[in-house]
Amino acid sequence: RSFNASAWAGVQAAMDAGFATSDSFYLESTDACDWQPNIDQMISQGCQHIVTVGFALGEVTAINAQANPDIIWTMVDNVLVDETFAPLALANVRELVYQTDQAAFAAGYLAAGLSNTGVLCTYGGGNFPTVSIFMDGFTRGAAHYNDVNGTDVNVLGWDVEAKDGQFTGSFTDMGLARQTADSQFQEGCDVSIPVGGAINLPAGDAINDLGLDAARVGVDADAYFAMDAQYQGVWLTTVEKAIGPFVTLAIQEQTEGAWTAGAVVGDLSNGGVGLSDYHDWDSRVSAELNAEVEQLLADIEAGVIKADYTPVGY
Repeated sequence: RSFNASAWAGVQAAMDAGFATSDSFYLESTDACDWQPNIDQMISQGCQHIVTVGFALGEVTAINAQANPDIIWTMVDNVLVDETFAPLALANVRELVYQTDQAAFAAGYLAAGLSNTGVLCTYGGGNFPTVSIFMDGFTRGAAHYNDVNGTDVNVLGWDVEAKDGQFTGSFTDMGLARQTADSQFQEGCDVSIPVGGAINLPAGDAINDLGLDAARVGVDADAYFAMDAQYQGVWLTTVEKAIGPFVTLAIQEQTEGAWTAGAVVGDLSNGGVGLSDYHDWDSRVSAELNAEVEQLLADIEAGVIKADYTPVGY
């Protein structure tokens, strides 16, 4: 209902616009053993454009793209590399990657300005660049708030210098995610950004079960709509990636003969990343803080303030 669903929504939008045929389809893998059979099925059914979603599918995408040079491939959230980690730069692959730390920086600033306890927190499923980029940007944004306002807001769960933090080691263990969230809330955290798909939900359960005056920041797709309604009241905002629109554009450009290969970086300047609405928290964000966040986003986009510390693309 978030990351993968956004990519499929992009294909559906391409279908609706007539850029993709009505028999286009989606296959979901339950584990890594499904990746190759799913791709084999797509190839056997004559797919001309295959979208693979998530950094874990990098190797299988590279193998199949090289074996099927007549098929166009869109790889979401990963740049394909060789054994020396140099970009493969395949002529039939477009890689969609996102400078999410730009928007996460603003989210960290927002959270620091809204916090009553002066303690923010984050945890992830694993220390992968596509996970840690949110955590790093969020932490740096809170530090920027401190620099601007002379405050001492602390972020639990990520060390900028060590490039490491608190990870559950799993993207599916809800019990461990709940333990992690509980621990951080017990240390006073009142705004959390859990990164790793569904492991953000136990943080919402903790807030609801314990009756905490706390909020969460979502990632990828606007969590207010992507997640179950019972969590809507605890979403402050979401650090969004324009996955769907960028997938649609790739298919459109193939149809129109304008498609090009290579890494496409989504950032603030091209609408590839951004912050969602504040939804139920809108009334609690002061006009002054909202204006500061809007100006911060503009300054990051203009290069006045540096917020992109994690390399993406080639």
